[in-house]
Amino acid sequence: MIKLSYRNIWRNRRRALITIASVLFAVFFCAVMNSYMDGMWNRMIENTLHTQSGHIEIHGAGYWDDKTIDNFLTMDNADIERLRTLPNIENVSPRIETFALVSLGSISKGVGITAVSPAQENAKSHLANRVVQGSYLSENDDGVLLGEGLAKYLKASVGDTLAFIGQGHFGASAAGLFPVRGILHLAITEMDNNLIYMTLTAAQQFIDMPDGYSGILIALKDDKLLDESIEKVREVVNRHSGSDENHISRNPHTDQAPNDERYEVLSWHFTMRRLLQTAQSDKAFSKIVLFILYLIVGFGILGTVIMLTNERKREFRTMISLGMSRRRLQGVVALELLIMSLIGVVAGLALSFPVAYFFHSHPIKITGELSKTFLDMGMEPLIPFSIDAQIFIIQIFTVLILTLLAMIYPMRKIKRLKLTEN
Repeated sequence: MIKLSYRNIWRNRRRALITIASVLFAVFFCAVMNSYMDGMWNRMIENTLHTQSGHIEIHGAGYWDDKTIDNFLTMDNADIERLRTLPNIENVSPRIETFALVSLGSISKGVGITAVSPAQENAKSHLANRVVQGSYLSENDDGVLLGEGLAKYLKASVGDTLAFIGQGHFGASAAGLFPVRGILHLAITEMDNNLIYMTLTAAQQFIDMPDGYSGILIALKDDKLLDESIEKVREVVNRHSGSDENHISRNPHTDQAPNDERYEVLSWHFTMRRLLQTAQSDKAFSKIVLFILYLIVGFGILGTVIMLTNERKREFRTMISLGMSRRRLQGVVALELLIMSLIGVVAGLALSFPVAYFFHSHPIKITGELSKTFLDMGMEPLIPFSIDAQIFIIQIFTVLILTLLAMIYPMRKIKRLKLTEN
């Protein structure tokens, strides 16, 4: 049957090529579109995880609902180093995030302060590469880094000294003078205009809270091991807080610790749930578009199958008259369609994967006014493609299912075919 089916396919090359082409273009366009959508959202999430967030975040109890200095956590360096030794941990970056009024001469502005370990932050987000003037911070530096937009507003340059006024621990006032070490170019406009980086040591002195942190961000090597990594992190912080791990009850949807514990260990699925909801909404819309595209493709395949069937009625009658059973003939025709579909799928993947891989390695750069829109939305003006194997595997099964549905038509025609019709 396989040999007969293969010969039947190439007896009419034009008909075979039309069927194969319809499958090929279906796989190509659907794979490329899925690659584009997944790549764009994966890049956005990765950018956020490696700059503003982490796969796992540790906060003081109550901090997530009330982000004040009084809810900061305290943790000694020994426990932070213990976190770094856990399996699957790529980076542990303690942070202090607070606000202050910053002045230079007669110009003042309320800004956000992000205090980091310069070495750990550079390993996490390559912050040093964004310095366009001056130099990067050293580990115990008492200086600060400004975004270009903020430096322009304050009319500040490298070497100037800024006056800070803010809130310290337990409601005390915080004040200090900090020299400008460097100016950063931050891709996100809001951060560029409103953010200052300083070292953890300088910030802890500013708010008068040694060993105090707003949170500890943890980046993982493999996000698929997120649940196991969270449990390992909890073991460390629970040992430090003295809580009994056997009596811990948590909300499985938020990974949030009970209120009577000193720490909250949160996964990025909880801390970035708004971004995930937006991604899911956008992907839901893209699924509607893909459904319409698959519908068009399905009718295209069905059209070629109908043409193939009606052109071969006389051939089918002759074969049945010569003694071939209808069931065997149905099997031959089904194999023909399956072989043509597989050829189309393989050809479609052979075309779509190089395209996806090229744009994965060389993301499309957005320029002009549209790039500003991307930046205002917190996105890099790049359109990368994803090369996740699942994208291409889905296309294989989807197109094969469409082909199997299209097979119903010739199967029914052969079953009901009358040998005496003209």
